Amino acid sequence: MKSATLIAVCLAVLGLSLAVGGCGPVESTHLILKADTALEGARVADAEKKSPYEYVSAEQYLHKAREKWGYSDFEYAIDYARKAKALSEKARERSLKPEE
Repeated sequence: MKSATLIAVCLAVLGLSLAVGGCGPVESTHLILKADTALEGARVADAEKKSPYEYVSAEQYLHKAREKWGYSDFEYAIDYARKAKALSEKARERSLKPEE
């Protein structure tokens, strides 16, 4: 009975280490896709002309996120993707506001 418990504990620890180790690539990929979608939404809203600072910043952050992802630097990829998504959303919002 002791060996079955030991095997169960080892499998649980192994599963946990695999889950934690796989978080960075999965989360960064998910955020990069979300940022890309948000940037496309900003582009459709004509943010390139109406909110150029936020739009170009979002493009550059997304580019950097993809670069860091390519080098398996997932922590930085996540940070850059979050910034790109936030700036894309801000650019879209500013572009959709009626001009005063």
